[in-house]
Amino acid sequence: MEDDDATTESAVVQCSISSSRAAAADPVADSSSTGYTELEKEVFGRLLEKGIPEVVSDPASFGKQLHRHFQRLPMSYAIDVNVDNAEDVLLHRRILDECADPDKRPVFHVRFLHVHCIPGPVVDSQDNTWGSLTATSRDVGILHLHEIIVSTMDRPKLLSQLSALLSEVGLNIREAHVFSTSDGFSLHIFVVDGWHTEETDGLLQCLKETAAHNHGAFSGGHIGSSSPSKKNKRS
Repeated sequence: MEDDDATTESAVVQCSISSSRAAAADPVADSSSTGYTELEKEVFGRLLEKGIPEVVSDPASFGKQLHRHFQRLPMSYAIDVNVDNAEDVLLHRRILDECADPDKRPVFHVRFLHVHCIPGPVVDSQDNTWGSLTATSRDVGILHLHEIIVSTMDRPKLLSQLSALLSEVGLNIREAHVFSTSDGFSLHIFVVDGWHTEETDGLLQCLKETAAHNHGAFSGGHIGSSSPSKKNKRS
């Protein structure tokens, strides 16, 4: 009987140790006791699984930073988050952190998304005056879609001003997601077309220079760039 009691006690101790280790590895695992939402828990888990260095090196500290990130943004941001792209949350947090420096405002981030093909009008062989088509063919237009993230101090009419900036660079806005933080910053995420290559360096530089030249009020500081270079804009 004493052996059975000893075995049971040992099992309880082992279970307690295992639970403690699991909690240390994943500090947001128990959302009910920590106040973390299920979304935060899932995003944290995805980033931990991917072995993101800043997450793996200090999970407890990162868990708190992630919680603060979601707390300062509106519920609409959480609704927009795609947990399959958990790294986007990390990117948004870094951009907002960078925006805290007045000399870096506005903060721009550009990345290529994908090529979108637009079917043209059908050309039938019977209507082909050149006689070079033997079958129905279709012209295809190519659009390069980019994501542009902008962060700066929040203020009225900022969206319309940023829209004017993108238009000046020659971009067409296909999607716009706008979020204001509780501490006075903004996070604007645009999906655009109009830049005719996949490269992003030229587009990023053009955005910075155009903002510095015509829209200095964006910064709340300064960018330190000269007038925009025409060669960087789309032809």
